[in-house]
Amino acid sequence: MVRKMSKYLDIVKIELQDLINDITEYIEASHKDHANRTIKSFIYHGNLTIYEKQLYGIKETLKLIEELDVSEYETPQELAKALKEQIRPFFTTRGILEGGYSLTVKRIEGARDYVIKTEKK
Repeated sequence: MVRKMSKYLDIVKIELQDLINDITEYIEASHKDHANRTIKSFIYHGNLTIYEKQLYGIKETLKLIEELDVSEYETPQELAKALKEQIRPFFTTRGILEGGYSLTVKRIEGARDYVIKTEKK
């Protein structure tokens, strides 16, 4: 079971790194749009704030994953549920849950579903 949980977390880490890459591309596009005056300064700075908050939450999630003891969990479902609960504070500002949480949870659940599907075959 530990092997399955480790496989699951390896996939989650890959998915989250991919999400970091996506957000980094959005940041670069925002820089270009701002330099070309395609977007106004307040939109540019607002977007950067959102992207930075998302990156913070995802990076903290990756740190958490590195510290997890997978032997405490029986199934990928149980581990995914625990992860979703533990990462909420990383994406919360002034009591409001940020959109980066949804993006991260989708990756966590997608990896969970993939591991469950491939283990049954």
